[in-house]
Amino acid sequence: MLYAAFGALVSSLTISDIIEYRMNNPDTKIQPPIDTISIIMASLNEERFIENCLLSIRNQTLIKEYPEFFEIILVDSGSEDRTVELARPYVDKIIYAPKGKLTARNLATDQANGNIIVSVDADCYYNQHWLNTLLSEFYDPNVVAVSGTAFDNNINLPFVQNFIYILDNIGRTISYPNKMSGRNSAYYKQLFYLTGRFNEKINQLDVDEMLKEEEYGFGNRLAKYGIVKYKINAATIHFGGYRGLCRIGFNSDQCKTDKISIERFG
Repeated sequence: MLYAAFGALVSSLTISDIIEYRMNNPDTKIQPPIDTISIIMASLNEERFIENCLLSIRNQTLIKEYPEFFEIILVDSGSEDRTVELARPYVDKIIYAPKGKLTARNLATDQANGNIIVSVDADCYYNQHWLNTLLSEFYDPNVVAVSGTAFDNNINLPFVQNFIYILDNIGRTISYPNKMSGRNSAYYKQLFYLTGRFNEKINQLDVDEMLKEEEYGFGNRLAKYGIVKYKINAATIHFGGYRGLCRIGFNSDQCKTDKISIERFG
């Protein structure tokens, strides 16, 4: 029993080391984009995060090398803070939309010029090689979509963090191989329409319904047209994880400061 427990621990640490190594080693070889790209970001009261997020995107090695391939679109759903003001110098287009993240993403895609859509969140930070790592998979003609991973900056216990990533990677590989992360994914615009776009009729304030549609349902529909690739080293840091607790009544003071309510999406 003791040997089995020790073996399980060693195995877990080994897997953890492999996952951590892969997450921290993006693709640094820069290749010209295979097509034009529109990066879309939905926002609602993102004042605390949005400038650093957009700076990290503008500083992507791939965008610096091939700026003519890219545009960045902000689609805002009625922010009551300085979100739009802070974002304006860094984006190419600002769109105003009703509340609802799926509604915002549909509208942004409709107005996007790029043939590949990259979905990001305003409360994340993107490593300078993230975009190159994410998009390099499209050189494979069988790949129709790519999804990356995220570190949650709010977890300060390395062992817990690693354990969560082990479970997430095992779960994604076995149970949800086609999952598309709303904060870190790319797909062909044409296929977005062939899959029927996002279903705006679901309750966009219900977290479970949103996950089923935005991440699982969409990914499964894309998989009918080709490979949905999970790119573990196309990683982002998520700074807004604490805000999920706002929806269930925790962090009340910070939630009020950040103007977060049940209508918050992210």
